[in-house]
Amino acid sequence: MLRPLRPLQALAIDNLRQAIRERHRRIIIQAPTGFGKTITFTHIIQGALNKGNRALVCVPSISLVEQTYRSFQADGIRDIGIMQANHPLTDPLASVQIASIQTLLKRNLPDIDLIIIDEVHREWDGFNESLDGPWKDKIAIGMTATPWSKGLGLRWTKLIVAATIPQLISHGLLTPTVLYVPDESADRSALVVKQGEFTDASAAREMSQRRIVGNVVDTWKAYSTGEKTFMYCVNRDHAKAQREAFEDAGIPFGYIDAHVSVENRRREFEKMQYGDIAGISSVGCLIEGVDEDVRNIIMGQPTRSEIKHVQGPGRGIRTAPGKEHLRLFDHAGNNLALGLFWEIYHDHLDTHDPTSRESAYEGEKRPPKPKKCPICKVLIEPGQLICLRCGNAIRATGVEHTDGDLIVYGTQPKKKAKREYSMAEKQEWFSGLLYLEIEGDRKSGSAANRYRAKFGVWPNQLQKIPQRPTVEVEAFDRLETRKYVESKRKQSRANQAASLQS
Repeated sequence: MLRPLRPLQALAIDNLRQAIRERHRRIIIQAPTGFGKTITFTHIIQGALNKGNRALVCVPSISLVEQTYRSFQADGIRDIGIMQANHPLTDPLASVQIASIQTLLKRNLPDIDLIIIDEVHREWDGFNESLDGPWKDKIAIGMTATPWSKGLGLRWTKLIVAATIPQLISHGLLTPTVLYVPDESADRSALVVKQGEFTDASAAREMSQRRIVGNVVDTWKAYSTGEKTFMYCVNRDHAKAQREAFEDAGIPFGYIDAHVSVENRRREFEKMQYGDIAGISSVGCLIEGVDEDVRNIIMGQPTRSEIKHVQGPGRGIRTAPGKEHLRLFDHAGNNLALGLFWEIYHDHLDTHDPTSRESAYEGEKRPPKPKKCPICKVLIEPGQLICLRCGNAIRATGVEHTDGDLIVYGTQPKKKAKREYSMAEKQEWFSGLLYLEIEGDRKSGSAANRYRAKFGVWPNQLQKIPQRPTVEVEAFDRLETRKYVESKRKQSRANQAASLQS
């Protein structure tokens, strides 16, 4: 008996079925950590098995093969074979096959009807040749939190955004983040860019400077919870040097890189969870496929990639008993340069030529940049004029993003002509608001009320067909929610004042 799906998971599968009915054969489901990827996979596979089809699940590393097998077994799928040399669970006749990409590229392709690919943003060359060749008529479903690779939309034709980080936080499925930008962080202007990314040599040189290495330890001691920390570094030398700085300060730290065995990695995780070490320093091994209880993350790897920017902190926003938020120490300056990681969002796949000099989503609108509180060093979301961490009022200077418009403070913004919406656009708005009503488990009719707040009329002539909201609809919905919450707070304060006077 399969575990039941949550509303967002069920809606994602409904949208997947609709995409297949529309004859899409290359479909990506975007969902952050905490969405429930495995149970979603399980229901997709069970649906295929019910129709007599065979499925292949491809995971990005050998270490995830048995983890995936155990998860499927626990969820009720039993007829599973593992494609791996000399593995006791090898069964080429099983209806479901699990393989790592490394193994699959060395084997003859199995006879299957459905392919599910985890972390599809990686786009392996040999695997793509199989998708374009022997499996060109098979349905391929990719899953990732960050489907933003350059040119991904040239092969994959449909993107289903199953959830965003802010949505899962509002549902209590992820924890919010307190984000610190310490006194000493990377001078990104000093870094060398090659093929769109900072070179390891220049990034390691910058991040290994004494002023940064020492400040990483000092800031962590001052603001962290003192436990369960992941530290992302540029290369092995940098990771070891940063670990030694913690050890010199009397703080035990572990270390993991690509050469550390699966068993030794497990021991390091256990030591961190039991408090024998305060954290783990790593190079590229803790960003994907790790589901540990992490309370603090030190970002010591500068990047220009939105994928790396989001994947790293994503390891720390899972919920856990007693965990109120993640503390993120961004010594790399990624959030100031690229925007808050939880706000990065695209509602379509990039279609740039992967061989061109342009970056993914070149020329498209990017999220507004946050500010840094000068008192407590926390990053403050665009449009917010008070630091929620220390209560400091942030002086409004320069260009600031608020309520969806760019306003230069100190000047009077010009009045804009009122925009006219077509009926199709109004239907898109109402459908998006209906989606938010359903996935937020709101009172029936809330979508119609939000629509009226936007357009001044009821949606009487529109169809009640929910669909994934656009960025514009989501931004409006968040603004209306903030207004509603604030009005309730004001009313509560007024009631309290009246009761004190009576």
